[in-house]
Amino acid sequence: MWYFSSKVNSCILAILGCVVFLWACSREDQSQPNASATTQAPKMEAQTVSTRLKWLPGATYIGTIAAKEAELFKQQGLDVSIFPGGFEADPIKLVAVGSNDFGITGAEQLLQARVNGVPIVAIFMELRYSPAGWMTLKASNITKPQDFVGKKVGAQYGTNIEPTLDALLAKLNIDGKKLTRIPVKYDASPLFTGQVDVLPVYLTGQPVQARLEGKEVNSIDPADYGIRLYGNVYFTSEKMIKEKPEIVQKFVNGLAAGWKMAVAKPEQAIDLLIKAEPKLDKNMELSFLRATVPFIKGGSDAPLGVMSTEGWEETKNIMSKYAGLSASVDINTAFTNDFVNRAYGAIK
Repeated sequence: MWYFSSKVNSCILAILGCVVFLWACSREDQSQPNASATTQAPKMEAQTVSTRLKWLPGATYIGTIAAKEAELFKQQGLDVSIFPGGFEADPIKLVAVGSNDFGITGAEQLLQARVNGVPIVAIFMELRYSPAGWMTLKASNITKPQDFVGKKVGAQYGTNIEPTLDALLAKLNIDGKKLTRIPVKYDASPLFTGQVDVLPVYLTGQPVQARLEGKEVNSIDPADYGIRLYGNVYFTSEKMIKEKPEIVQKFVNGLAAGWKMAVAKPEQAIDLLIKAEPKLDKNMELSFLRATVPFIKGGSDAPLGVMSTEGWEETKNIMSKYAGLSASVDINTAFTNDFVNRAYGAIK
């Protein structure tokens, strides 16, 4: 009986030992991270938003494109879709109806939209002053606004170029009746075929391209004579700011990081642009970007994207006097620096 009991006791002790061993192993496993659970844990889905450029993708919009291609938006938890703008794809209309969350437009266009009751707000300044100006052939010896007198000057009615010209003529006491305005579109051929002597251009575009093609041209910048309109601004709806301020902040964080990269590392930024748009000419886009940087900085020490009340006031005054903009438009509700100021704390 004792022999049987001893064998039973030995078995029981062995079983208990196995139980204790297995329990200890189980406890040890629970104290370590579960590799399978770690690798298979569901990731938080990026929040999807869309933005509408003012025109076709290119160096002018490099901040947005660099932010997407370098995954700077992704680091903010955003999946951003970028759509081209144009005559049939007006960013203001598309953001206003909710088809896009963000968009780019001219500062003067944003003010007019607000006069018309469209509740949009500028959240980031891309170009501190407009690159709208004029180009002439070097052989013409037309190098300053005073030389426009008696000449055929290209006109683009409905754009900011005409009020800019009117303001410039008034400031320099030049009689606008002494020059002939001829409607033109956006290509440079009227200048080279002699249809006009002075062509309205974006100084960051057509003159740069003309010189790369070996053509000798002059550029005339109204800012050199004290006339500055604000340039392109990023905007969103008042509803977006009110209901999803955290999304707006994440977007501006990524955008600010994209523009900082573009200014500090233009070659790297253009490589990202070409990756997204392979049909573009790399050397030309790099030249466009380098010509754009002075307009991005605007001679200011303020961080990129930050706006000033004075700049908005100047734009409002020119457009009110020469383009029929209502002087009642409240610039204090037309823009906010809240998001861009916080962005630089977030991306340092």
